[in-house]
Amino acid sequence: MPSFDDIFCSFFIPQIIIGVLGNGFLLLLYGSNLITCKRTRPIYVIFFHLAFSNILMILFRGIPWAIQICIQIGFLGDIGCKIIVYLQRVSRGLSLGTTCLMSFFQAITITSCSSKWAELKARASQYTVQSCVFIWVLNLFIDVIVPFYVTGATNSTSSMLNRNLGYCSISKYVMTTSKLVIWKSLYDAVFVVFMAISSSYIVWLLYRHQRQVQHIHDISLNPSASPENRATKVILFLVSIFVFFYSVSSIFVIVMDNSKDTNQWMVYMSVFFTLCYPTASPFVLVSSDSQILNCNAFTK
Repeated sequence: MPSFDDIFCSFFIPQIIIGVLGNGFLLLLYGSNLITCKRTRPIYVIFFHLAFSNILMILFRGIPWAIQICIQIGFLGDIGCKIIVYLQRVSRGLSLGTTCLMSFFQAITITSCSSKWAELKARASQYTVQSCVFIWVLNLFIDVIVPFYVTGATNSTSSMLNRNLGYCSISKYVMTTSKLVIWKSLYDAVFVVFMAISSSYIVWLLYRHQRQVQHIHDISLNPSASPENRATKVILFLVSIFVFFYSVSSIFVIVMDNSKDTNQWMVYMSVFFTLCYPTASPFVLVSSDSQILNCNAFTK
């Protein structure tokens, strides 16, 4: 009978391969489009950044766990653990921040073209790159204290003071110090709340638009939506699956933090669900956007 490690190994390896290939393909598509096309939709800059963030998250979180589960060797020392865990936290924050930015940007894009929104739309289109850079800077600094509490699993001096997470250990002081926990929770909550607000606003705009065009009979003859409407629905779907997988993964983390013993299968489940969003999102984007390779479509 296969062990838990064998079962999770058979899930992690395909997940990593599919996720890296999917996001790599997306990087090539959007990257070549941004370079070769004279004019592209600003949202594609955010899509490109999301794909890059996804690859970082899969590499820094997925590969160390795959090595730990499938090969079961300790391959990281103190320095390696500090770097890997820090980059895991940064890449996770990048995914959260980019998804929030994507939802917020699309809410501004599809809003009415009245004079009070025109300037905001123009500024949003001009500052997409700066917004992505800001997300990087924010996440590089927000978890800078984490490496101080991470050590290699083989160098843990006391199991009572450190929680073994497989290839590394993290001090229980981090998980029991209220200021750190509250600060990180508030940080994540701000982005989740912004996503919820912008997504709710998008749903309301789409519902209002649908009510306004119900009287137009020609709509029924042309069910294909405009590129903006398609992009909007895709973004709503991406936000939904992000929140779902983020919530499921967080449940396992909360249970682990409140239990005396760390069950490794719960750690594996948390990592697996964390990687589901970066693995699935590129295929959602590619399958829903048939105009990625058409530069002429963006200049109309």
